[in-house]
Amino acid sequence: MLSEEEIQERAKYCYLVFFQLSHLRSLELANPAHYLKVLEQSSLHLIEDDFILMTMEDELRMGSPDCGLDYLMTLYEGFAHAYCEVIEKPLTSIRDEIPGEYLKKLAAEMDHEEIEDRIQAPE
Repeated sequence: MLSEEEIQERAKYCYLVFFQLSHLRSLELANPAHYLKVLEQSSLHLIEDDFILMTMEDELRMGSPDCGLDYLMTLYEGFAHAYCEVIEKPLTSIRDEIPGEYLKKLAAEMDHEEIEDRIQAPE
C-alpha cells in the first residue's frame, strides 16, 4: 500500500501533467502531429511516457484534431482528483504547494516562441 506522501506525490505529478498538456492544447496547432514535436520539450519527459505517446499517436492516426489532448487532460486531472480523495486533501492545496516559478517553466516549455521554428524546421 502506498504511503500518504507517495499518493500526494502522484497527485502532484498528475496535476503537473494536466497543467503542461493544457498549455500544449492552448497552442491550437493546425497540424496535430506538431503536438508531438512540441511535447519533446517537456521536462516531465511526457514524450517518453508510453501511454501518452501511444494515445496521441492513435488519435493522430484516427484524425483527431487535438491529437487526443482533451482526453489526456481530462484523464490526468481525474487521476489527480482521485488521489486527492484518497488522502482527503483538496487538489487546490497540492497545486498551491507547487512553486510558481516551476509552473512558469512548465508552461514556457509548451509556449516558447521557438516552437514555430522547431515545427517548421525540415526533418
